[in-house]
Amino acid sequence: MRPGKQAPLVQDTLGVLRPENANEARLNRLQPPDQVMDAIGIQPGMVGAEIGAGRGRYVVQLAVRVGESGKIYAEDIDAAALRHLEQRCERWGLANVETILGDTTDPQLPQGELDFIFVISAYHHFADPVALLRNARASLKPDGMLAIAEWLRSTSPEQMAAQMSAAGYELERTETFLEANGLYIYVFRIGDARRD
Repeated sequence: MRPGKQAPLVQDTLGVLRPENANEARLNRLQPPDQVMDAIGIQPGMVGAEIGAGRGRYVVQLAVRVGESGKIYAEDIDAAALRHLEQRCERWGLANVETILGDTTDPQLPQGELDFIFVISAYHHFADPVALLRNARASLKPDGMLAIAEWLRSTSPEQMAAQMSAAGYELERTETFLEANGLYIYVFRIGDARRD
């Protein structure tokens, strides 16, 4: 937040959670933010990142959930989308979000700092998800998690488990409560053989 800016009011916090457009509203119905964050275990005070954050539909949800004592890194390879997200956060007074321009094989996240990495509806867009998320591993704390919410039509559970194993993760659990909406949530931990 810029000097001289006031912290958001209560109604501002509620406003930031409102979808910016019809597509965000549709996706929030299919991927209810509170249910998804509860299933993953996002708590106040956590430090996390969203890879493939785009214009910030979920970043703002995560930022409000982790609160002022937490932090969210919003990574994307689209500089224009990140500029929009920065304006969105400034407009609503979200000072706990930092944008990062990554590249297709390295998200450029801070090392050893993250409680979680989150990917929602973006995995199938990654040119090389194994390389990207292998490079992201070093950003996680030893007990950190990688959570991926992905469309079943894009990536099967078997493909997801195999690709993330190749990236150095072990599947901890699969949340299927959004299966009727065509979405699974996979929660991974750093594979024991890969811990340094």
